[in-house]
Amino acid sequence: MIGEACGICQNETIETNCSICIRCVELTEESKWAPSLPLEIHQRMADVLGGPARSLRKRWENLERFMAHTDDVDWARLDDTDQDPVRYSPFPEEEERIFIEKLEKGTGYSGYEKERLEEGFIMWDGTHLSFNDGRMLIDGISHEARIPIEQYLLLLTNSKQRIGWDLTRLFLALSGLYQTIDLREHPRRYVHRYHRLFGQIQRELLTPFDAFVQSTYLLDENERRKGKSMFYGERNWSSELMNRMSGRRPRQKMKFARRFIRTHENKNLTPSAWPWVQRWVELEDHVEFSNVSYPFMVNSKGILCFRTLTRNGSVRRAPVPFIPSLLAGLISWGSSPHASKQGEWLVAVQMNWSAPYENAETADEPFRRSMQFLRGVLQQFPEDTWVHRDRLLVRGMLGHFYEIRIDRGAHNAPFKIHGVGKKFTQRHSICIHTGKYHRDIPIGDTIAIVVLSLLSDVRTADRVNSLQMHLLTQPPIGSPQKETGMHPQTFYQSKGNKFHFPLHRYLLFQDEEKETIDVDSLELMTDTAILEDWKLRPSREASYDQPGHLNPDFDLDFGDEDRIVEGDFFQHRRQRPIFEEIRQNIIEIRNPPFQNQDEELERPQPHDDQFHRWYRTMPLVWEALSLQPIGHQVELGGVRGMFRMQGCRLRMTIRSAQEEDALRRILEILGYRHARYRQLNQVYIRRDFPIADPRYALRELMEPLTEEFGFANIDDYVLRFIEVGQPPDRMPEVDARLNANMVDFY
Repeated sequence: MIGEACGICQNETIETNCSICIRCVELTEESKWAPSLPLEIHQRMADVLGGPARSLRKRWENLERFMAHTDDVDWARLDDTDQDPVRYSPFPEEEERIFIEKLEKGTGYSGYEKERLEEGFIMWDGTHLSFNDGRMLIDGISHEARIPIEQYLLLLTNSKQRIGWDLTRLFLALSGLYQTIDLREHPRRYVHRYHRLFGQIQRELLTPFDAFVQSTYLLDENERRKGKSMFYGERNWSSELMNRMSGRRPRQKMKFARRFIRTHENKNLTPSAWPWVQRWVELEDHVEFSNVSYPFMVNSKGILCFRTLTRNGSVRRAPVPFIPSLLAGLISWGSSPHASKQGEWLVAVQMNWSAPYENAETADEPFRRSMQFLRGVLQQFPEDTWVHRDRLLVRGMLGHFYEIRIDRGAHNAPFKIHGVGKKFTQRHSICIHTGKYHRDIPIGDTIAIVVLSLLSDVRTADRVNSLQMHLLTQPPIGSPQKETGMHPQTFYQSKGNKFHFPLHRYLLFQDEEKETIDVDSLELMTDTAILEDWKLRPSREASYDQPGHLNPDFDLDFGDEDRIVEGDFFQHRRQRPIFEEIRQNIIEIRNPPFQNQDEELERPQPHDDQFHRWYRTMPLVWEALSLQPIGHQVELGGVRGMFRMQGCRLRMTIRSAQEEDALRRILEILGYRHARYRQLNQVYIRRDFPIADPRYALRELMEPLTEEFGFANIDDYVLRFIEVGQPPDRMPEVDARLNANMVDFY
């Protein structure tokens, strides 16, 4: 049953709140966009956009008017505000009119018009601007960045709107605002295929720092190309930053940006003509609004869009009109840090776009009513629902038990469902939500619906495949619900008089036939025993200390002492799983008994060279990761951070960004998926089997090392890594090699 009444879910006069309500409040606050943004910023930008009654066109006009005649816009103006930036157009007047009509209707253009675009425009300063095969060429040099070409051409052919603006600057700076530009010229088709295969990136994850570096670099290179005195030289800081950023993954770029500000490298930037550069120079601390979607993107139709927050909390894409002053202001704001005034304005525009921001308390009246509804549901079923801290235990109709954790789950839902076994709680969550979570539904109503669905799990399973699979593969551990007329024998009658639960098949002998289990013969636990055992199980993952420090709670909370293989349904089992026997044979070959271990330890080890890392250390990491079962976790820090895992005490210091990339790739090969961030570290959970050919993938990972570090024969290194198979059911006992502490102390 639910505990004492609290000030939210039942009695508002009580000051204390129950653990369920506290956790729901925390989860609701986490889902908000930029909760720390000052309220006066919201109010100002809501007034700028025009109040509650405004059209889309009116919002853009108001925002443009607010930006006009500021440094954020003046950087893109010509010295002569009445000058036409286009000196020569390849289209005669009548043909240009027809071409503009085709662009506005989106009907495409002819081969003759494509030839005219290849001929190109001559700009005010003599720059030759042409378009070929969806790319923009500046003085014959291809600009490989992805561009909204139709919108570019509409602005370029608008003889009134383009007056007084340096369109080349605008086009270049804008292309660095919504995409990743890599100077190493990696084939984008291959990169996108890699992302699709491993599901790492659904969209390009940019930050204001990325936009700042890319837009500044593109503008500086353009000025250097034209031979401007202040930019004329071999290299400058924007080129250096761009080269240091190229080839890094999104997470690495974020770490680089924080380190760039933390070490005060930004103070060494030389003055620039671009207004956003000085804001990064003055920045003392890097601020990130993690819940805010990056504002700029190009959709599938090639239109530049602006991500905004709707009234119900979802994200909406608003097309950006190609007005020079508006584009210049958005470029400057988007390239400014979040901690600056302009960065806060940009976030406030996103949040106040559809409706003015309301600083309503989390525990408002709809929230309170939803929590009261949840309490009423739990009180209605006192014999089938239990609450312990911020977890709920629910009994199904047949005697299956489910744990509901109030946490961010699939489809952004505020819950996770785990099956409760006799001896452990399943690591894999049960998904009963088939669509997108609706944020406008109060969290208490959502949790209450989940509780009611699990109370009627047999009926719910008719519509939810994951729950149906759970009922057919997992035996009931307790007595069924009363007064439902449902009995396990009745449910499984259609499957045969006796039903077999297919658990851990690979633990059987190869020639052993699967035996059927009589449902009536199952030993059921009492409600009291289930409840007391469930309360003792860890509620969530343990927290880590800062990198570089050892946390004893990590091993305590993640240990396998209370994780016993649920194999009571098999009468015959091996003393040791087959996978562990294979592993033991490999260990004996790699470590022959005649080896003098004392001499090996006394021999000085080259801890700082790459030979030792890839010949000795990385094979140990590979072996330890391959032995971890499904559901085990790994903590991955940044450079000079710590790498450690749940199943054993192997720890090591990540010495370089290259090692960080290699470890992340090894995790992908072995079936680990990124779950969340904890402080400054990443947490990976093993979700799947290794990929089809892990040794081939490992070889591809190590091939660049042969040139960089001068490895003689890569096969000698690849052979040091053991063959991997399917993950074991539980972490086996490992020897001292996999419990080594290889942390560097500074």
